[in-house]
Amino acid sequence: MKKDFMKKYVLSENQYSKLRNILLETSLRTYIFDWDDNILYMPTTIKMDKKKGDSWVPVDVPTNEYAHIRTSPEYRLRDNSPGIAFSDFRDSKPFIEDVKKAIHNNKFAPSADKFTEALVNANPFGINTARGHKPEIIKEGVKLFIDMVFTDEEKSEMIENIRKILNQTKNLNDTQTIDFYLDEMGEYYPVTSEEFGKRFGLDTSNGASSPEHAKKVAIEHFVRKIFNNVKTLVSSDYSKLSVGFSDDDVRNVKAVEQFIEEELNKMYPEFHFVVYDTSDGGKNKLVIEKE
Repeated sequence: MKKDFMKKYVLSENQYSKLRNILLETSLRTYIFDWDDNILYMPTTIKMDKKKGDSWVPVDVPTNEYAHIRTSPEYRLRDNSPGIAFSDFRDSKPFIEDVKKAIHNNKFAPSADKFTEALVNANPFGINTARGHKPEIIKEGVKLFIDMVFTDEEKSEMIENIRKILNQTKNLNDTQTIDFYLDEMGEYYPVTSEEFGKRFGLDTSNGASSPEHAKKVAIEHFVRKIFNNVKTLVSSDYSKLSVGFSDDDVRNVKAVEQFIEEELNKMYPEFHFVVYDTSDGGKNKLVIEKE
């Protein structure tokens, strides 16, 4: 008589918690967000020159305006220098101060609610920004958002969800639990930073003047990370995995749409991709259909 054998697999504590979450949830939703004018309307400005007759006049341009004029022949980066133009997008202190100012003044952009929802549900997420700060500074901005924006109920729900998903947090206090989640489930892609350039072998010397390619590199890395994490645990049903991308810059949105249609849909057919265009101050949802 033939015996049936059941294969046994030894899972780490972390793998077990991830598997448990996948089995309990009907879908795994992940998100990758632009920061400026998508989560917060930041007061940071780009130092530029505007053409006036035969000369150039220095002007400080808000990020939402820059998204529309960055290819205009009437404007150029200050003295044609990315280092000068984006100086406040690389230093740490201006970013933290501008996050505080934006939140204090209720300058919430179209994806702020979805960002809050993703964090409260302890979803995997990424910040994909043309800023050039160190990744840990972007993480500090996320912590500030949680501290300053979340209600006590939202924080409690977030911590409860983190502890359900990440078993390693069961003996951590609330602050440590949130910090662990932000490290384990968050990815921070300041695509014009030296750190990003070294990590992915890219030249970031041109600053935020043309971030489309770097943002695509970040998105592919994020999707691959999610795919690999789930693949190690579940080998069959990926139809309930989704990735949402949101950005306020039309050129970035179009570049990502094309990237998904031509490459990501073929590389990761298990994923459901959604793009949110927030360029007009609202949220235009585009589901990228598979061929």
